[in-house]
Amino acid sequence: MWEMKVIEVIPISRGINKEQLSYFTANEVEIGSLISVPLRKRTIPAIVVSVNEVEDIKTEVKNSPFALKKIDKTKSHKLLLKTFIDSAEDTSRYFISSVGAVLSAIVPKVILESAEKIKIPEDSKKNTRDICEKLVLQAPDEERFANYRSLIREEFARDSSVFFCLPTIQDLKKAVEKLQKGIEKYTYVFHSSLSKKEVLNNINQILAEKHPVLIIGTGGYLSIPRNDIGTVILDKENARSYKLQTRPYLDMRYFTEKFAEKNKMRIIFGDLLLRTETIYRYKTTELVEVAPLKFRSLSTSTQEMVDMKEIKKIDENGLEKVEFKIISPKLEKLLKENVENNEHAFVFVGRRGLSPSTVCADCGTIVSCNSCSAHTVLHKSSVENFFLCHKCGERRSALEKCKNCGGWRLVTLGIGAELVEQEIENMFPDQKIFKINTDVTPTHKKALAEIEKFYSAPQGILIGTEMALLYLSEKISNSAVVSIDSFFSVPDFRINEKVLNILLKIRSVTDKNFLIQTRDTAQKIFDYAMRGNLVDFYKEELDDRKTLNYPPFSILIKVNIVGTKSEVMEAVEKLQKSIEPYEIDIFPAFIPQSKGKYSVNGVVKIQKEDWPNEKLLSIFKSLPQNYTVNVDPESLL
Repeated sequence: MWEMKVIEVIPISRGINKEQLSYFTANEVEIGSLISVPLRKRTIPAIVVSVNEVEDIKTEVKNSPFALKKIDKTKSHKLLLKTFIDSAEDTSRYFISSVGAVLSAIVPKVILESAEKIKIPEDSKKNTRDICEKLVLQAPDEERFANYRSLIREEFARDSSVFFCLPTIQDLKKAVEKLQKGIEKYTYVFHSSLSKKEVLNNINQILAEKHPVLIIGTGGYLSIPRNDIGTVILDKENARSYKLQTRPYLDMRYFTEKFAEKNKMRIIFGDLLLRTETIYRYKTTELVEVAPLKFRSLSTSTQEMVDMKEIKKIDENGLEKVEFKIISPKLEKLLKENVENNEHAFVFVGRRGLSPSTVCADCGTIVSCNSCSAHTVLHKSSVENFFLCHKCGERRSALEKCKNCGGWRLVTLGIGAELVEQEIENMFPDQKIFKINTDVTPTHKKALAEIEKFYSAPQGILIGTEMALLYLSEKISNSAVVSIDSFFSVPDFRINEKVLNILLKIRSVTDKNFLIQTRDTAQKIFDYAMRGNLVDFYKEELDDRKTLNYPPFSILIKVNIVGTKSEVMEAVEKLQKSIEPYEIDIFPAFIPQSKGKYSVNGVVKIQKEDWPNEKLLSIFKSLPQNYTVNVDPESLL
């Protein structure tokens, strides 16, 4: 008969504030095992983090302020490495969350639900590295992947495995094609389109395989307890999708780096354009280059910028005036040549719909959502145009008056994908137009089908938003940026980096002609993109961020508070007093939370070496549910 034990577990569930729970059990359990435990009126998964004989901690049990529950029967399944749990703990502290919430967000659901079907060998090879090396690689895709293939061969020769981390399904599929040649037998890929059976089969094959393996997946699959991983490659390092947009708002780049540190792995951060924070770490020698970083992005295409303010027309009085056009004569000529030469063209548009904003010409009121007060976007329909809220999904007819003054003169502002589509269809009525954005191709399957049709169609013209960039896997002859100026009005300190990243990606897949339309030719970003000048971009960006004390020179913590105006202002005052001597900068939220509610954002700037800060951690973790705390937010909106 087993001796009674007290086990400490981490509940794997969001919304549970307790970091650890304690139970009695007579069952044999191991640290890192997954078990089921009772909590209130339900049963939840939990990870065992400590096991003690009752005799050894009799005093602590006796003095406990609450009675421990007993687990009569529970199956224990060895699952997570201790270093994985420790990395989740570090991540939870950094992002002001619970370990359980982090594990729930990171570990794939299929692994948690099928732990008993995962066969972990008793003895397995270990990683033989003595230290965690941190490296960077900035180069075009083809050059980066050539380096990656060499690094993988090098690790295999050392009898070590490699984990290749990416943020999206399409990135994963592209990487498989580029990396598996010659090692197909030892390459395993994980993504959400695989069935549960396929995922479990791959995991068990990985754990049983004696030969080194290449695992290509999102960061959550680092939970597979393969001990011989010597290198983690984190590619597309600049992708915002590494950062979760819902609680616990963690960043998989942070977790992956912590995991590499604790396992003494080599970690490589790679991209066409690395984050400014990463370049700063390289310049301060915290990170070392794999190969000389490319600060001059080359292209075979002809670069051209069109100043839309120079397009003029003669009015009825014979005077020359600036003409508002969506498609410039140069872009029209480019698309015509694209059709004549049986080439492919990509037309980038920054926003969905007909127009991103609609305002009343009489009083200036912006048309907003009835449910959440976000700005609505005008869309077309075969019946009648409609307003759609891209935040909550509310849809209503566009046949309405101004809610403020009752006026009928509602005027659209900005250029959307549907408006560009209309213009191109008018110019080329017999030409098939392809579209990729979240309205037309909301799923990966639909986007994939659309891109395949585009590439197989001679004279193809594709109109797309940022989403389309994930699917441009082959070179195209011509590309044009119709509208991106609206991005510069977004109050986001990373917006210049985001715009440059978009332009460089489009430019990198373009063989022949690359054209940018703008009404703001003074923006230096356009010059940096067309010349591939990354040196001056990083210098200017770091200088600006240092002046404003933005990352990498500080850590930002964004606090959002929702309630009535009096409740919010009182909460702000209390929060400011509680975090002294730190200060919080308050400003209205860009998009209100819901109708009738007042919402503000507050930003606290902390020096990197001061975080995590025990005092602030305690304060932020104790805040009620109407507060949202986000560390290292992608945006301050």
